[in-house]
Amino acid sequence: MKKFLKNLLIFGLMFFVLDKIFIFFIAVSPDKEVDKRLELLINGKINKELVVLGSSRGARNIIASEIEKKTGHSAYNLAYPGSDIEFHEFIVRSLLKFNNAPKVILLSVDYPMALLPDSILNFRLDRMYPLVKYNYINDELIARGEKNIIASNLFALSRMNKTNFDIRQKKFTALDTLYADGSMPISFQKPNEDWTASKVTAYNQKKELQVKVASFQKIIALCQRKNIKLIIIQPPLFDEMDRAFKKRLQQLSHFKVPFLEYNTQNPVYKNKAYFYDKTHLNRKGALVFTDEIANYIIANKILQ
Repeated sequence: MKKFLKNLLIFGLMFFVLDKIFIFFIAVSPDKEVDKRLELLINGKINKELVVLGSSRGARNIIASEIEKKTGHSAYNLAYPGSDIEFHEFIVRSLLKFNNAPKVILLSVDYPMALLPDSILNFRLDRMYPLVKYNYINDELIARGEKNIIASNLFALSRMNKTNFDIRQKKFTALDTLYADGSMPISFQKPNEDWTASKVTAYNQKKELQVKVASFQKIIALCQRKNIKLIIIQPPLFDEMDRAFKKRLQQLSHFKVPFLEYNTQNPVYKNKAYFYDKTHLNRKGALVFTDEIANYIIANKILQ
């Protein structure tokens, strides 16, 4: 029995020492990331008057520096391609916890999948794991059931994901090149895109996930609590959209949140030369749409 306990103690000490080696991977992971926006966010470095939220349509279709240039007020883009409304709510919470509250938040919503089950949009865990050295990030992973509260606070290895072992310096891709303002406009068009018009699909409210609806409403509540002017943005698509989606978002916001829909009469939004693909503008189109947003902000004195 004594021998067993002795071996168990030796094994425990060896594991404890070995586990500390993994601290190195956790420590260097943030430095190897090319998109440092989330780390800047939780370190209180995003103190702007206007912030853009959303997924790829927010990241690619809205250029924060152009809004800043035209309105004279600081702006930053915190939209993440592939992110869902739950992740956007996490970004809002983090923004308000560590930074000065912005005056305005532009929330770009994805038609039709913002509140529906979707395989493309998700909570961007891949953006979280490189930052697990921060207890705040680890606590969020615990809250989401991704990590064990005891093990991840005792052992470095338990905090990690396989991505943490890749300590090569990350680089921008042609598709995801980040501007200094956090925006990711695309300068080219997707090759071999099928520009044939698609049939409008009726929006099905019955398929909504309650957790996504709740996240959308939490964003509204957080903004109201901090006296932030929230504006829901509907970016252009090459295809037609079911207007029931807009009505549903207005219903969920009790018609108290402004809904900025793109100018459907502008022929630019039916010209494929201004699109990367059928669901995203290219930089040329993003400049047009961003100008439209800036004009709306100025005309309605949103930042005054």
